[in-house]
Amino acid sequence: MYERFSDRARHAMALANLEASKFNHDYLAPAHLMLGLIAEGECVATEAMRVLDVDLRKVRDDVRAQLESGSAKPSVGRRAHTKAMKSVIETSIKEARKFGHRYVGTEHLLLALLQEEDAIPSKVLRTRGLAVEPLRQKALELLQADVDAGHDLKHSRHGELEWIHQQELAKAFRSPMFWHTLILAVDAANRKGADEVEPLHLLLALLRDPSNGIAEMLAPKGVTVEWVNEQILGTNHD
Repeated sequence: MYERFSDRARHAMALANLEASKFNHDYLAPAHLMLGLIAEGECVATEAMRVLDVDLRKVRDDVRAQLESGSAKPSVGRRAHTKAMKSVIETSIKEARKFGHRYVGTEHLLLALLQEEDAIPSKVLRTRGLAVEPLRQKALELLQADVDAGHDLKHSRHGELEWIHQQELAKAFRSPMFWHTLILAVDAANRKGADEVEPLHLLLALLRDPSNGIAEMLAPKGVTVEWVNEQILGTNHD
């Protein structure tokens, strides 16, 4: 579903899932997405709101105040989308087409939230004086000032290759083995005190999981978890 999303938009969706978990919700609604966009913080959507004098902290507090805690058990992975959330995604795709963009960015998501009139974010944003057309115009100005109209490259961690990456990653997202390896990689990064998951952490994850056969294949070559850790220590000492 998120194959066409820019890096920032996908990050906002991940943060929206995190916000839903904080409220013990087993679903994803527009309110969670609004909180996710604000938490992302450095994207076209939040910058446009700042330029239009929208107080993001007050919006966040207003949205949270209207959300009630649920009783769902903590869970990992994507949550089911409410009807309103599905509508927001559909509208964001339409907004991207209006911009002539090949991707869905945070600006398109925000415009879609505003148009979902019965949802919490729209009510809160309109109370704060935000309207669709001024927001659309400001988003265009921000994009045209710094970004090639063909793609949100300014906010892409993969540059011109992001469009390819997004489509290919959709295959990985459907693989339980991928998620298992990724979780092990995150754990490896945490153990090393790293802020981001790097290729080295993925290697450690593959070596730590006997079910994939990688450790068995590389062991005769001397490539083990212990050997990799020794190399890291050696590099750190240089």
